[in-house]
Amino acid sequence: MSDAYGELFEINEAGTTVNIPVAGNFVKWVTASAGLGGPADLVDVDAANNQLVIGANGAGVYECVISTSMEGSNNSLKEGAVFVNGVRQQKLEFNRHIGNNVDEGAAGISGLFALAAGDIVDLRFTADGNGDTVVLFHVNIYIHALVRSTA
Repeated sequence: MSDAYGELFEINEAGTTVNIPVAGNFVKWVTASAGLGGPADLVDVDAANNQLVIGANGAGVYECVISTSMEGSNNSLKEGAVFVNGVRQQKLEFNRHIGNNVDEGAAGISGLFALAAGDIVDLRFTADGNGDTVVLFHVNIYIHALVRSTA
């Protein structure tokens, strides 16, 4: 059965600024809204904490799809990554080079990962300069169980 799913999103045409104090350190996205989600015992869409939580019966192999549009400072690299329980998932990260301050670009990634009951999934961003920013316009993270474990 593959009815476990969850989504967080943001739409802000004016842009939401994520401050990156230290280059390469990821900062959690904290302006999410709740999208659709399966029952909380499968996937809890916890927008108040900007995360998706795998419920007691939600363990399995999930597809993750992320899409973003962003801008930032001149000639800079912006990166995003999925974190599970605070650990960066390197196969689920993406980047976008921003050529100038008015360059708004899209970036995204998709992939598979195994999640267990209680796992916490969130999205974080970084940049290649100290004191840099990532300005987000549209963000969407969606997970969907392809195969759920049955214990």
